[in-house]
Amino acid sequence: MTEQLKTQPYNLAVRLKLLELYYETQRAALFLQAAQALAALVPNKAASPEWQKCASMGRMLLPEESLFTTQGSDRIEFVGAGFAPAPAQNMAPVRRLGDDVRFTRHFEELAKGFESVRANTQFQAMLDMELTYLARRPSSLLHARRLSASLGGAQIYLKREDVSPRDTQLIISVVGQALLAQKLGRKTLVTSTVDGRRGAVTASIAARLGMQAVVFMDDDKSARHAANVFRMWLRGAEVLPTQDERSGEVQDAREAALKYWARNPADSMMIFGLDAAPEPYPSMAREFASTIGRECLRQVRLAARRPPDLVVARGGDNADALGLFPPMVAEQAIRLVCVEPLREAGQGDASAPLDPARQQLPPDKHRMAQSILEGMEYPSVVREHRWLRATGRVEYVKATLESAKKAIRDLNYFEGITPAIETAHALGWTCQAAAAMKPDQAVVLMIAEDAEKDIWEIGRLMGAPM
Repeated sequence: MTEQLKTQPYNLAVRLKLLELYYETQRAALFLQAAQALAALVPNKAASPEWQKCASMGRMLLPEESLFTTQGSDRIEFVGAGFAPAPAQNMAPVRRLGDDVRFTRHFEELAKGFESVRANTQFQAMLDMELTYLARRPSSLLHARRLSASLGGAQIYLKREDVSPRDTQLIISVVGQALLAQKLGRKTLVTSTVDGRRGAVTASIAARLGMQAVVFMDDDKSARHAANVFRMWLRGAEVLPTQDERSGEVQDAREAALKYWARNPADSMMIFGLDAAPEPYPSMAREFASTIGRECLRQVRLAARRPPDLVVARGGDNADALGLFPPMVAEQAIRLVCVEPLREAGQGDASAPLDPARQQLPPDKHRMAQSILEGMEYPSVVREHRWLRATGRVEYVKATLESAKKAIRDLNYFEGITPAIETAHALGWTCQAAAAMKPDQAVVLMIAEDAEKDIWEIGRLMGAPM
């Protein structure tokens, strides 16, 4: 290719293939040299698909190189400030943590700071770089070659979030908020934690960034989750009780953390999870979670030499689509689909996911739900899914149990992967759709569930001797 460029120096397609070769073989110096040559030939980078692909690879291979983080280098991938859901109609009012006039000014000031940072491509590159170190990003994109060949249609790619480290979404959320705090000049990260997971991750990120961590945790939970408390202590975090020093009243850990932040707004920033907090936290959670979708777009463009034609995620009471779809909403050529199990009579309707912020649970089950949600770190799934429906960009479809069973058999036989049951429904629908598409088209399915939780149910479903 280098010889070909001597006679065809303006052949951008050849230059892009050379860049892809350097990227795939991790030859950073040669990649940068070739990228600089391409940049000199492309006066309008924002309008050049070749430069967009080059910049995407460059941010992953050379995250600190300013050539790939200048304006115009992230036009395709960045979610942008326009991705803001309007309140759903006929939705009962929800009290969000912090909905109090005492805190309004602090949330408004943070929102302004977030808007000033979110459109900065250098901030996005910094986030990607930190997630490479701390969360083993990007997760893999597997080309299911044998499964695709068996269907005779489009090429199926699997976005393998199921093999990512535990608490990946939690790490993404905390890293994003911590980097924002650092950009805004804050020195202390404040949070609450149920089982210590968010506290331990916050303490870890704070230590890496040279910041202080303050974690509020109920006394009874501190004893129950002593290992995570010890991790926080090792990382220099201050773990505070939830009893008010002045009144002696025992507060909710989240309320106690919020009050601490409100007393020290210029020096600290609150790290929220799925707590139904006011803006800008839902937008922040969505923005940082969309790292998954941005990765996916880069990976498919490299692997398939084209954008995906169809992207599929589970629907129902989960947040897969919220991490995958936001960067793709503006890409009108990409079909976005959420697949839900078709319930038999009496099983309930999967099209109405539960809102964790409004569930009325007994105290013991509520604490368990809080602990589970602490590892998710997504905004409210009901509000976000309703917004996605309202955009008209995301289709919500049903898949039968029979298609799920066939998908389990086929994915195991052709690719050696066992999908969990909800994911199998999504895969069953995806296979049917891919079979009707052209062989040069690309389909992506996100796999986020750990099949181990369903393994014996899968065995019973498939009629295995138990």
